[in-house]
Amino acid sequence: MLGSIFRLDSVRRSSDHKLWVIQMTLCSEDAHGLKEVFLHIKKQYSEEDVNLGTCAKLLWKLGKFNLAELYYMRFLKMFPPNDLLVGKIYENLCELASQTGDYDKSIDLHKKCIEHEKLNRLGCSIDGHNASHHIVFPTIPVNARWAQHGVTVAGELQNDYMTYQLCLPYSFCIDDDSQTMIIADYGNDRIVQLKMNSRNGEILAGGGGVGTQLDQLNQPTDVIIDKKTNSLIMCDRQNRRCLRWSLSKGTVRGEILFDNIRCWGLAIDDQNNVYISDTEKHAVIRYTMNDKNGTIVAGGQGRGAALNQLNNPTYIFVDQQQNVYVSERGNHRVTKWEKGASQGIVVAGGHGQGKLLTQVSQPEGLFVDTSGTVYVVDSWNHRVTLWPKEAKQGTVIAGGNGQGNTSNQLNSPVGLSFDEHGNLYVADCGNDRIQCFSFE
Repeated sequence: MLGSIFRLDSVRRSSDHKLWVIQMTLCSEDAHGLKEVFLHIKKQYSEEDVNLGTCAKLLWKLGKFNLAELYYMRFLKMFPPNDLLVGKIYENLCELASQTGDYDKSIDLHKKCIEHEKLNRLGCSIDGHNASHHIVFPTIPVNARWAQHGVTVAGELQNDYMTYQLCLPYSFCIDDDSQTMIIADYGNDRIVQLKMNSRNGEILAGGGGVGTQLDQLNQPTDVIIDKKTNSLIMCDRQNRRCLRWSLSKGTVRGEILFDNIRCWGLAIDDQNNVYISDTEKHAVIRYTMNDKNGTIVAGGQGRGAALNQLNNPTYIFVDQQQNVYVSERGNHRVTKWEKGASQGIVVAGGHGQGKLLTQVSQPEGLFVDTSGTVYVVDSWNHRVTLWPKEAKQGTVIAGGNGQGNTSNQLNSPVGLSFDEHGNLYVADCGNDRIQCFSFE
């Protein structure tokens, strides 16, 4: 029985010296010195059924990660796909993979967890068919506030049922000139454009099914606008490439800018240098159009938690001084790398994974305003927090009311952006929608 404790009485070799014979006695709760141990075990396990999941949890705590995963997988097979426990098991497997450093597996399991939640909620039917790059740098007052209830501006609510126009939107950018929002629709392998304040949209790239052809995408994670060339630049993650896609009418395929890169996040500066986070090299690399090899500007010293290292960098931001800000999923922090620096400065989180205001858990999208305030999507805490320059803790400005799909909740959010009026937009990935929190 799980939680039983035995006293080791003797250990000896068998007469033929081929076996070790161990004699043990089952201890009672009254055994000397074990009362506190029994109370601790009872507190942990007496109120829950002892099953494969419980065993997996115990093995996890003991540091037996491979065995814990094996037990969770066996436990998973005991339930039908629509059982509510399946989502919880996926969530545990996802966190376990993240703790062991297998971030690709963690991301895939997180996706399964979200898809399972949607399946039980309704059943996801996917309807498929800067001056140079136009990043808005709004001046936001120190005491700024945003509405606590968001409005859905992409993804649709009709007759109290969700119609999934998007499936796992990861990131997006806003073009104030054309009043459009361009979204990396990760789950549908496409880039879509929607008019602001309108339900009408169109597919700009991909949408022809997952694939490796130049008219196809495979789980795009980020997209930005390059105004100088009137084109989009996108991370085609699973195809290990970064594409340029012209916005000229009639464009049906992209061109490869950079390949053989495990890209995740993108940024572009005023000199049209492109910055890409590489989760395999644990680095941020700056590319010019004439240099396909690139220059490492953050990390690149292997995966780790030292200030000259990154751990699974996802989304990035480059300010007007070419300082690079990096969300590190693996280190649960955001670091700032000043131009030419050999190590970063922690500007958000950095105190381990957790729910405290001094912590972030799996940070994703980020934005930095002209005063140096960092806005970061605290994904696994289902909230967005802001961190003023040199702040020791963040302030929740959206979500933070538990995981959910009401107007004041978020569900594993990923990307964020602002429009020219300071309104905050969040890619509420788990709810397949983009939420707008009005500037007050």
